[in-house]
Parts: sequence; structure tokens; C-alpha cells
Amino acid sequence: MRTLIKNSVFYLGKYLGLFALARRINRNKIRILCYHGFTMVDEHLNVPGLFIEPQVFAQRMQYLQRKGYRVIGLHDAYLATQNREHDSDRVVITIDDGYFSVLKEAAPVLKKYSYPSTLYLTSYYFDKNCPVFTLATGYMFWKSSVASADFSMLGIPELSTESACTMTPENKHRISIAVKEHGQALDGNAKRIDLLKKLGEILKVDYDRLNQYRIFNLINKQELEELSNYGVDIQLHSHRHTFPVETDLARKEIRDNKNAVNPLLKSPMQHFCFPSGVWSTQHWEALQAEQVLTATTCETGLVDEHSPVLAWKRILDSSRVSQIEFEAEVSGFNELVRKIRS
Repeated sequence: MRTLIKNSVFYLGKYLGLFALARRINRNKIRILCYHGFTMVDEHLNVPGLFIEPQVFAQRMQYLQRKGYRVIGLHDAYLATQNREHDSDRVVITIDDGYFSVLKEAAPVLKKYSYPSTLYLTSYYFDKNCPVFTLATGYMFWKSSVASADFSMLGIPELSTESACTMTPENKHRISIAVKEHGQALDGNAKRIDLLKKLGEILKVDYDRLNQYRIFNLINKQELEELSNYGVDIQLHSHRHTFPVETDLARKEIRDNKNAVNPLLKSPMQHFCFPSGVWSTQHWEALQAEQVLTATTCETGLVDEHSPVLAWKRILDSSRVSQIEFEAEVSGFNELVRKIRS
């Protein structure tokens, strides 16, 4: 009901010309779009805030072209803010993490429209032939249709008594969290893969088939080269998809990210995206020490020369976002509403 009311307000605002007015008022601001994965099987149904259907993504890109928005590169946006250039209707396209679907589904669409884009590549799962553990775990529980399961076989102390667990939504959630926490604490990716295989056997979800689909797998070195040939700009996103507040640990995340990826690129990575959008001004010391030029968050908003370059806001897009909501954000209508509320 809330979504219906919200979309009705958007349609009314568009009909009354408020979208066009907002676009004109915010014409000199930069819209930075944020994407993650692009559906290859059914992953947007499992994690709707993280994935978007390729046809919907294509619709978004077509909308930008039809409405005359000018898509520019991230570094060009940085230079524009530094030089206080006031060009109209600029849009930047960013993609987080580096899922295989970026190459398979998004890159051809971006090439069709000749749109530059930036991929913030986290590097722990880069060039590993396996899915991201936490996403694969959640997907297995979501996909499973078994009525009950014996989780005591997993060797997880907290689940030693769960030999006949009824698969209610509550139990699925509870057990899934326990598996994720245990897996993340393991010392080595091979052990996490073994855990996923055992979990798949219990839940009757084939791990090997899931891995073959690559819906939660990141790109490899060859695919990184292919993306670069598409014109996708590769930038920093930490190594382990975490960014501690402690300066030394934060700098290590950036350096490990650089060491894993930068040797494969023609130019150094200078732009950063906060993992999961979690950020603090305390992070800025580490970013400045590593000569990072910009850092993007997951906070919603537009960017101009007054925006702190190490806390740029973005517009998050996914299967959760309707077309009219997307149009409201890109036009700057929601930006005006947020200013009025504040």
C-alpha cells in the first residue's frame, strides 16, 4: 500500500510538471547511479535490492538517452566539480562489487548506448571460481523446498542439536545466520566451499550447478580485460568488502585491493566506493593517505562542487525501484522533497 501511494504521488508530480521543474532546478548537479548485479537466473527475486533484471536496466539506459541526459565518466565528474564546471544534466553510472553478470548482461547494454561506466571491484572473490559465500548461503535457503533438515551434520557447534529442524521462515533465517557467521570465521575459502557443498546436500540445492550459473561469482582476470575493452573503468572497493575505521587496517584494505587488481590495468585506481555504503569521516585519513580522489556512499542524493569528494551520494537502482521512482530520483524531484523536509 505504501509503495502504491508513493508511486501515485510521483505520477501526480510528473503530471503537474514538477519533475521537469526539479530537473531544471538541479540541472547543474551530477546524478551518480549505483548498480550491483544483473539477473541471469532468478537472483533478483532472492535479493531484490542487489540485482536488477537486464531488460529493466536497458529501459533505464534508454530513458536517459530519450530524455537527453549526458552520461559522463566518474573521473570526468571529479574534474568537473574541481573546476566548478556547470554543465547540465550529467549522469555517472557506477556498478559495485564486480559480479560476472556485469560482463554478461550490463556491458553490452552500456556499449549499445556508448555510455562510460565505473566498476568498483572488490578483490577477495576476484578470479576465484566460486560464489560469494554469504550470498550463496542465503540463496540456498531461499531456493530449498525441503520441509525439514538435519543441520547437525554441518559441524557447527551452535547447530549440533538441529537434527530435525522444521523449515519455517523463522528457522531458515536463524540457521542461515549461524551458517554465515561460522563460514565467515573459517580460515580459508576452500573450507567455505566445502561448507556450501554440505549445505547444498542438506537443502537439496546443487552447489555445482549454482557455481556453474555464476550468479554470485565475480569476474576473473580474462573477464576483467574484456570489461576494460568495453570501456568500463575499474576502481577500488576494498579487498574483503569491509572497511575498518582504524586507519592502518583501512589502508591495508585499499592496498590489498590495489595489489590484486591494479597490475592488470593500464592506469592506477584512484576512486573508491565504501563497501555496503558504511562510511565515516574517520575513514578520510586513510583515503587521503592512499591518494584516493573520490569516494562514493550509498546515501541518496545528487552531487555538485560543494559535496565532499570523499562522501559522494548516489542514486541506488535495483529491482525494488519502479520506473517512476527512478525518474523521480534522476529528475531531482526527490532531492527537492528531501530539502523541504530538512
